[in-house]
This record gives sequence, C-alpha cells and structure tokens, in this order.
Amino acid sequence: MPRKTPALRALEKNILKFRALQIVLLLHHVEALKSYVFGSIEVTESIFTKSKLDSPRHQPASKRGWKKLVEIGILTVDESNDIQSIISIRNDIGHRAHNLFCDISGPEFVLDSDPAYDYRALQRLSAYRTKIESGMRTHFVQEIGFRELSFEQAELTLLEELRRLDRRINRQMEARRRQITEGMPNNSFKPTPLRGAA
Repeated sequence: MPRKTPALRALEKNILKFRALQIVLLLHHVEALKSYVFGSIEVTESIFTKSKLDSPRHQPASKRGWKKLVEIGILTVDESNDIQSIISIRNDIGHRAHNLFCDISGPEFVLDSDPAYDYRALQRLSAYRTKIESGMRTHFVQEIGFRELSFEQAELTLLEELRRLDRRINRQMEARRRQITEGMPNNSFKPTPLRGAA
C-alpha cells in the first residue's frame, strides 16, 4: 500500500494546477510548431526539387529542420538548442511526469540534480513560433493545418485560467511570506524562491 504524504495546502494545489495547464498548452504548441516547420520544408522541397535524387529528403525533415533554419539565418544556434530543449520537456511529460511536479507534491524525493520546472518554456516557445513564421514566409511554402483553429477556443480558456491562477498564487505567496515572517524573530526570514520560477 503506498505511503500517504501530507495533504497539500491551497497554494501548492494552485501551483500544481498552473503547471498542469501550462503543460497542456506546451504539448499543443510543441506539436504545432514541429508540424508547421517540418511540413513546410517538405512541401517546399516536393514542389521545387526536380527529382528525388536531387533532394535531401532521404533524411526526414524532422531530422534536419532546426539545422536548416539555422543555416538560412532564421534561428541562431542557441535558439535552435533552446527549442529542442523545450521539445524534450514533451518527452518528460510522457515518461517522467512526476519530475514536473515532485518538488511540490513530494519535495523530500527531489535530488539536487533534478531539473527545476521551467515556467518560461511556454512563453519562449510562443516567441520562437512568431519569429520562425516570419522568417519562413520568405523561404518556404507555408503548410497550413487545422490544428490551431480546432484548439483556439480551448487555448483561450486555458490562458484565461492561467491568468486567474497566477493572480491567486501571487496573493497566496504574499500571505505565506507574511505568515512566516511574523513568526520569525527580528524579521530574519528570507523567502526561498519557488524552484524554477524566474
């Protein structure tokens, strides 16, 4: 029988909800960006390459897409590496989901080597998407899918809830700080930043 851990307080519960909503959006945006980049590259090559023998398509676009964006100057090497590190979070979601929450739900099990949760990954990925779309317009035929349209209202709803949770978490964190500070002699309490927070 699994060992019971102490029940989480309201602040910690809201942080977990915030991360869960971010993760849903991150999953969508990672797949949408990959589909857009790789699909546009392959469509362009299929139209403008004279024969398959002249084409580098023997290697799938998914294997060379980010490198190609660096080669033509749409992305820097650091930006490409960052995008791929964000994409790797998707694998963590599938195989090591507990790592994205354990610092809140089971902090006693967190190792110093465990990566901190990246609260800014979704924001960075969105900025990269804007930059990539702008750069690819002049180099590639654009592949347009219905992924974004079908998810649009869901995304707006999730973003609205994230904003609400963000305000609530900030209020709760301030109340927690006051509560702890009042119990410390000579106001000696120095709050530890939330792991992974900017």
